[in-house]
Amino acid sequence: MQCAQGCCSATRAKKSDSKVLENSIFAAAIFCYSVALCAELGLFYLPYLSLLFVLCYFSLGYGILKEAFFGLLKREYFNENSLMVLASLGAFYVGDGAEAVAILLFYRIGEFLESFIVEKSKKQIRSLADLKIENARVLRGEKQESIAPEEVQKGEILVVFAGERILADGVIIKGFGSVDNSALNGESVPVSVEEGDKVCSGAINLSGILHIQATQSYADSTFSKVLQLIAEGNAQKSKSEEFITKFARYYTPIVTLLAFLVALLPSLYFWALGGSFVQELQTWLYRGIIFLVVSCPCALVISIPLTFFAALGRASKEGILIKGSSYLEALNNVGAIVFDKTGTLTKGTLSLKEIHTQKGFTQKFALGLAKALESHSNHPIARAILQANMQDSSSIALESITESAGGGISAVYQGKPLALGNARFISSFLKQQIVESKSAKCEIFLSLGEDVIASFVLEDTLKEEAKDCIYALKGLELCILSGDKKEVAEEVAKSVGIPHYFAELLPQDKVLHLREILNAQKAKGKKVIFVGDGINDAPSLNLSDIGIAMGSSGSDIALDGADIVILQDDLAKIPLSLQLAHKTRLILWQNIVFALGVKVAIMLFGVFGIANLWIALFGDVGVALIALLNAMRAIR
Repeated sequence: MQCAQGCCSATRAKKSDSKVLENSIFAAAIFCYSVALCAELGLFYLPYLSLLFVLCYFSLGYGILKEAFFGLLKREYFNENSLMVLASLGAFYVGDGAEAVAILLFYRIGEFLESFIVEKSKKQIRSLADLKIENARVLRGEKQESIAPEEVQKGEILVVFAGERILADGVIIKGFGSVDNSALNGESVPVSVEEGDKVCSGAINLSGILHIQATQSYADSTFSKVLQLIAEGNAQKSKSEEFITKFARYYTPIVTLLAFLVALLPSLYFWALGGSFVQELQTWLYRGIIFLVVSCPCALVISIPLTFFAALGRASKEGILIKGSSYLEALNNVGAIVFDKTGTLTKGTLSLKEIHTQKGFTQKFALGLAKALESHSNHPIARAILQANMQDSSSIALESITESAGGGISAVYQGKPLALGNARFISSFLKQQIVESKSAKCEIFLSLGEDVIASFVLEDTLKEEAKDCIYALKGLELCILSGDKKEVAEEVAKSVGIPHYFAELLPQDKVLHLREILNAQKAKGKKVIFVGDGINDAPSLNLSDIGIAMGSSGSDIALDGADIVILQDDLAKIPLSLQLAHKTRLILWQNIVFALGVKVAIMLFGVFGIANLWIALFGDVGVALIALLNAMRAIR
């Protein structure tokens, strides 16, 4: 063990030393380049200036030259590295070492900045609470044993304490309580369970001790399948090619060939007419060099990554973390947006919506009794009741308070039995059947004596900005995929103005529906955004073209699997992301059209002898500067 640790430490030390050496060489090269540039401008005399530029060139461009060389060996003749090498060698050929070094320097800075913002975004996004289940507690005979999750087989008896996650699908054979299924269906209402009820892996036991007989092995459990779907989604997500690579593939060979033809063909033509070949070659070679210098694509090579960097920086300031420029670019081609409901369009917390009273009792009296009972519980439903501001319960005296885990709470009020809980609990308490409303997401009942005197309807409230967000997205195909009841999903869809919805879905069902939407949009050449926040959303976030996670309430698996994270949990940031992507694309095309337009004009002037090398250099450096300034507009 000590040897292994020593080897790891040595490896890390070598990597650290290598990085320090690389940074030192880079810093020294920049210093030398600054000195050489001052000498080039005539601020002082420096012998062997060209040699100093060459030294800076190889120091700064070693990595680029290396990649270009190996690209040639792989027959990848024209990529961004060969583009840089060709442009810088062209600048050297016309005697401008400063320009040659500047091309490599700014290209490396652009690469570094984009890499920096992406890595920083990833680090900010991960809070990394480990959701992996480390071990399982099983009952074998009369003894409890701790084993690895992978060893759990069908038929094993699992013992799950309060606060622990259930690791295999099964049936409760002993115990009762309530479980939190939000990891699987994204819904915030705890579910009461007792002997004979089925439970899914991934759920958290909120109270009591549950003995569960596994109906599936760990490998075949629901939670394991969710994690598997996440991996499959990652495998299906392809990376977009960088624009500069596509551009270089066609641009570089074309301009190289044209420069060669400009130097050679006119020389041969006028030589055939009786002119001096040497003189004609000198004339047209100079014009060919002008052609090659002005065609140097550094304006685009510099401005394109910096435009993305500026846009990513602006997005970060707005609380939108985008994991790379490819996703920002993809936002321009979105045809549909699919929303999870709970925690995405809604707040994900329960609040009291309605109070229905019977037997002549008032709402204030009923709520006062409910508050008096729930003040002795820390259940999520209790918090919703206690937060209602209609009635003070401090003067209500209760006796013999008893909480039934996962069902409800009971007491004695003025000599009469008092109870508050779900339909099953009250039915058992009163020995009569209680039926809850189908449209209610969560309904609890209050009984006094032998009668139900009130019912309380609780619901997850819409986010304030939800309607405005959906209105801003009109023109796109919008859909809700929810694990909640059909009636609840329908109500939310109508409230915000989303025409399509699917309800009562498990993670696997969401993936199936999402695949259908993806295929339909792919046929149109469009991409699909999925917006969610829970662990159950992670497979969909990974499978979609662009996954957006709501950060403040999102699970770590969802955040890590998303391509874009909204840190402030604000739906208004979604249309803002699309607007930022459109602005970025506009700036990119402005730079492309402007740079190519100016360069083509100077190329033509050069061919006809109107432009000289200085104009060509201005067309390169000047256009690059203007494109760079325009690129920085993306940050404003």
